[in-house]
Amino acid sequence: MALYARVENDQVLERRELSSIPPHKASLWRPIVIEGSGPQEQVIVEANRVRLVRTERDLAVVKSELIARLDGDAERVRLKYVTPGAAMAMTYQEKHAQARAVRSLGEAAANALTEAERIDQFPTLSASVGIEAPTLWGCAQLVIQRYETFADLSRVIELTRLQGKKAISDASDVAAAKAAYEAITWTV
Repeated sequence: MALYARVENDQVLERRELSSIPPHKASLWRPIVIEGSGPQEQVIVEANRVRLVRTERDLAVVKSELIARLDGDAERVRLKYVTPGAAMAMTYQEKHAQARAVRSLGEAAANALTEAERIDQFPTLSASVGIEAPTLWGCAQLVIQRYETFADLSRVIELTRLQGKKAISDASDVAAAKAAYEAITWTV
């Protein structure tokens, strides 16, 4: 299919196939020559033709976009297992620190604390007593178990993310960078 461009003041106003141009207006049109096959198009108006130079997007920009998308993908996978939000992450960290402290006390000493002592020493973890487990010790064990389970998942997610980033970064062209991103498999 032969394409032509109608040009005025060195600007392409319209593109058409040759068969759709009336013969008496053919002199207003210039043939279009297509060079390259990428998604970006640069139009170059010349005296007797119009060149459409198609190029790939800049490799560094594509890599940056794919890595940002990969980071977002990793976060979506993480959020299957935890509640979103920076404040919630801080709560999880605090609960885990308090759970470790309770574990170091031992079961008997932890469960011997009065409610006031428990709330004073372990305020965040104490919120779970009677809801997630009947005792402070039970809540601590539950938090530690959840932490260890997530740590295992987190390792797999982080390994996948970092391997994906490396594969994208090592790509020599746009097609290879896209292929590296598409090859990432989330196993958790």
